[in-house]
Amino acid sequence: MIKKLIQNFYRKFYFIQIEIRTFWWSLLFKKFGRNSKAFGRIIVYNPENVEIGENSTLNEGVLLNARTSIKIGNFVHISSFCILNTGELDYSKIMEKRNHRAKPIEIEDGVWMASGVIINPGVKIKKNSVIGAGAVVTSDIPENSVAVGIPARIIKKINN
Repeated sequence: MIKKLIQNFYRKFYFIQIEIRTFWWSLLFKKFGRNSKAFGRIIVYNPENVEIGENSTLNEGVLLNARTSIKIGNFVHISSFCILNTGELDYSKIMEKRNHRAKPIEIEDGVWMASGVIINPGVKIKKNSVIGAGAVVTSDIPENSVAVGIPARIIKKINN
């Protein structure tokens, strides 16, 4: 009986936390679409550079390093501990002269990023693609593709 009460309380408290986080990020992001959710603690640098479409989800531990724009489309699911990083060092210069630079990231509609994916600066992932767990995406991914590995490579096309 007590165990059941505690479970019910936890379940209700968990959903309240989701609503509070979602409201908080909706105030800070440049755009946070209808029915999008933040399911867990996320880390965001420069939230004013982040746009998220409708019905998208950010899960526990997602890191958005938005030195410049990050655009996330509709129905995008970003699983736990993914990193979207728009900043990098200009390694073409000598050590003392290296500066940070930033390139935007765009995730189009219907993309699913499994746990632990890293998206590097300047990458565009086209609609309806899937990025496998732990992949490091260093270049653009075409639509309807499944990409895995380090660096991520396309292993198959998705047929609708």
